[in-house]
Amino acid sequence: MKYILTMLVLCMTMTATAQRSSNNGRRAQLNPEQQATLATKKMTLALDLNTQQADKVYRIQLEQAQKRKAFIAERKKEDRSELTKEQRFELKTKKLDNQIAIQKEMKSILTADQFEKWRKMKGKQHSKRKGKGKGKHHTRRR
Repeated sequence: MKYILTMLVLCMTMTATAQRSSNNGRRAQLNPEQQATLATKKMTLALDLNTQQADKVYRIQLEQAQKRKAFIAERKKEDRSELTKEQRFELKTKKLDNQIAIQKEMKSILTADQFEKWRKMKGKQHSKRKGKGKGKHHTRRR
């Protein structure tokens, strides 16, 4: 009886975990305009953006969402496990250059206080994502 109860609890836990992970692709279900709108509204609430700032942030968010969608479509065509070290380096360099450009744009749009809050928000988002997706590719090598 204990064995059956244990197996039942184990199955229920696995089912709940599987359902939770299937909801992680919600961003993929939204088009770039919807993604940009949601991101802009979240920033407007968090940073108290005025209309001009919100419009500029929306344009940045839309551009980023479109780039992200194109990159994902391109990535699906390719086999990422076959990338060379140079190709991986190039991808990471492009990503960091893009982040630097976004930061400069945001700095020109936001006030000093808003910019600091935005950087803290970005840091929190990064730390939340950092723990996710720890599979075979995210193991630490020594």
